[in-house]
Amino acid sequence: MVGGSTLALLLSASCGSRGPLDLTPPPDGGSGTGSGGAATTDGGSGTGGSGTGGSGTGGSGTGGSGTGGSGTGGSGACGAGATSCGGVCTVLDFDPRNCGSCGNACDPGEVCSGGDCALACGGGTVECAGRCVDTGVDPAHCGGCGFQCTGGEVCAAGKCGLTCGGGLTPCAGSCVDTELDPAHCGGCGAACTGTQVCSGGGCGSSCTGGTSQCGALCVDVENDPRNCGGCGNACGPGEVCSAGDCGVSCSGGTTKCGTRCVDTELDPAHCGGCSQPCGPTQVCSAGACASVCGGGLERCGNECVDTSSDLRHCGACSAACGPGEKCVSGSCKPCDSATEDCDADGWLTADGDCCDKPGLCGADPRLVNPGALEVVGNGIDDDCNGKTDLFDPGTLPCDASLASDSAVPSDYANAIGICKQTTESPPLAERTWGLVSAELLRANGSALEDARARSIRTGFGGVTPATTQGSSVVVLSTGVAADATQTNPGPNGGAPASDNVNNQHAPSSNVSISTCSDAACIDDWLAAANPPLKQANQLPRAPGCGSGIFGQPSRARDSVMLRLRLRAPTNARAFSFNSYFLSAEYPEYVCSNFNDQFVALVDTPGGTPAPIPNPIDKNLLTYTQGGSQWPIGINVANGTNLFAVCEPESERPACWDTDVNAQSCSLGASQLAGTGFEHEPGGDGCLVGGGTHWLTTAGNVIPGAIVELRIVIWDVGDDEYDSTALIDGFQWLPEATLPGTK
Repeated sequence: MVGGSTLALLLSASCGSRGPLDLTPPPDGGSGTGSGGAATTDGGSGTGGSGTGGSGTGGSGTGGSGTGGSGTGGSGACGAGATSCGGVCTVLDFDPRNCGSCGNACDPGEVCSGGDCALACGGGTVECAGRCVDTGVDPAHCGGCGFQCTGGEVCAAGKCGLTCGGGLTPCAGSCVDTELDPAHCGGCGAACTGTQVCSGGGCGSSCTGGTSQCGALCVDVENDPRNCGGCGNACGPGEVCSAGDCGVSCSGGTTKCGTRCVDTELDPAHCGGCSQPCGPTQVCSAGACASVCGGGLERCGNECVDTSSDLRHCGACSAACGPGEKCVSGSCKPCDSATEDCDADGWLTADGDCCDKPGLCGADPRLVNPGALEVVGNGIDDDCNGKTDLFDPGTLPCDASLASDSAVPSDYANAIGICKQTTESPPLAERTWGLVSAELLRANGSALEDARARSIRTGFGGVTPATTQGSSVVVLSTGVAADATQTNPGPNGGAPASDNVNNQHAPSSNVSISTCSDAACIDDWLAAANPPLKQANQLPRAPGCGSGIFGQPSRARDSVMLRLRLRAPTNARAFSFNSYFLSAEYPEYVCSNFNDQFVALVDTPGGTPAPIPNPIDKNLLTYTQGGSQWPIGINVANGTNLFAVCEPESERPACWDTDVNAQSCSLGASQLAGTGFEHEPGGDGCLVGGGTHWLTTAGNVIPGAIVELRIVIWDVGDDEYDSTALIDGFQWLPEATLPGTK
C-alpha cells in the first residue's frame, strides 16, 4: 500500500522427420480460370492470371501457379510429411511461423524444433536463419549454415558431391533413404499415398522391421534423435539418441557421429570413422568399404546384415518382421508376452501389464502399464487397473471437505490435485505414480512452527476463479494464510479491518539458507548461478530492477515450504501447476531492497530430463519475455504484464509508483475484494497491495522416475508486510515443455 504503510491431460506427438521432406504439392491442385505461370521445382517464378491459380506443382514456396487469383496453386495436398498452411506447403516440425500447427508462430528469439517453440534446436538439428535444419542432408545448409550445394550436387553426410554415399539415393537434389522416405519409397518419386507409410522400401499401413510410426514416418526410436524412445521426444542440443535415451555419449559399442550413434563397423555413411562414407556401390564391412560383405554377413542393398537376427532382413533381404515380432535364427517369431517384456516398458504381463503389444489396448504399448496415468477420453485402460477414463477413481478430485487448518501434509497435496499415493521402492507390481511424501517446513528444512502460515481454502476473497481444479486451494503466507474474513487460521488483519496485511510468524522465524544442512534446505538454489537472472549466493534480479545482494539474501524470514516427493507416471514427461501471488509490498517497494521471494524448485535425482532440461538453479517460477527473465514477485510489475490485479494509475494517481509500468493492472482491482489487500478503510484510500492473476508453472520429469518439488515463500530484508501465494491445479503432461512460468 501507499501512504505510510506497506503483498486434463491431452496427449499429442510431434514426430520429427528423418532426412529431407518433399514439400512439393502434387499436380492438379486445382484448375485456374486465368493463365498460371510455369511450375518449377524450386518454388516457381510464374505469376497467376487474373483468376485463380493454375494447376501445377510447387516447391517449398508458393511456386507453380504464382500468386494470381487464390495465389496458392489450388487446393492440392502437399507431399508426404508436409502440411498446407494458407496454401503454402511447409513442415510443421521446423517452421517458426507454423510450429506444430498452422498459424502457431514462435516468439522473437525462438525456433521451431520438433513442432514446439524453443530457445534452441533439438533432435540433431541446428539453427540456420531462424530455422532448425539437418546439416547432414540439407543442400542449402550442407555441413553448416549457408553452405549451399551448387547445381547438380547433393548433400550427403554434411558434404556436397555429385553422388550420395552411405546407402542413400539422390532424389530431387537431396540424399534420401528410400527404405523409409514416404516421398521416395523404394525409388525416387515413388510416393506413398493417403495414410500409408514407407517401411523397408515399400508402402504399407504399418511400420515393420523394428521401426515405429511417428507421424507419416517409420523411425527407429532406439537411435533417432528426433524421436528418441518415443515419437516427438527430440534430444537436446549436443545430445544423441542411444538405446532410446538422450545423452551426451553413445552406448552398446556405438560411436557418436554428429547427432547419431552409429556402428562404424557396418554403417556405410560412417565406415571406420565418422563422416567416411562408402561409394554408391560399396558396403561397409568390418569398418572398411568393400564390394562384398565378410564375417558371415549378407549384403542387403548397401548394408551388411546378419539375416539370422536382423528385424528388417530376417532370413533374407527385405524380409521384415512385423510389429511385435523378433528375428530368431532367420525366422520372424511373435514375442511371447507370457515370458517376455515385448514392449520393453519394464513390466511383464505377470506384473500387471495389460498391454504388451500394439492393438486395441493402445498403439504404443510402452505407455500402458501399472505405472501410467489414466488419460481421460482415449478409451484405454492406461494404468491397467481394469477401469477406463472417468470410471477410474484416480481421475476424480480428492480435495473436498479438507480442514482449513489441517496439519496433515498429504492433505496439501490432495488440495492441489495430487490424489494417488505410492512408496519409494515398492515391488514392481505395485510401482505406480503418485505422492511418496509431503512435508510442511521452513526454508532451511526445519519444522514449520507457526501453523498460521499454511491453510487449505475453498477460495480467497474475490480471486477468480476460486480454484483452478477441484474445490480447494493451498495458501502459503509470510503472515497468516487467510483472507480478510477467514478463520482457522485467520483473518489476516488487512482491509477493511486495518490499513495493512502485516503479521510476523510466532515464534520469530529468521533462518539461514546458506549454512543449513537439511536435505530440504534451499541452500542449493541460493548457491547456484543462473546468469543473468541470478548470480551465485544472491537472490534473482529482475532486469534493471532491484538488487540480488541487499536485504541479507542468506536469511529467510517468515518462511514456509511445501515439499512434495513424487513418482512421475511412465507416460508423462512434464508437470504443471497454477499459482496466484499477492503482496502488501506492492507498489511502493517495487525495485527496492524489500522483495519477498516465491520459488518452486524441481529436482530429478534419477538424471536430467530429456529433451529439455530444467533450469540450472532449479527454479521454475521464472517468466521469460523478449529474451529477458523475471523472478515471480512484485518486481514483475516493473517490466511485464503479469502483475495484473491492482489499480491502474488513471484511477488513483496519488497511489501510483513510478517503478510500476503501464502494462500492469490490466484486470483492475476487483479480485482484491475480501482478500485483505483491497482499499484501506481511511487515509488516502490506496490499496493495501496487489497481485498477479492465476499463473501456470511447468517443469520436466523423467517418465516413471522420482521428482521432488519445493514451493517456498519468505520475507526479504525484514519481517514486515506480508506476501501470500495460492497454489492449485497440479497436472501431469505427456510431452516435455519449456520450463518456467507464464
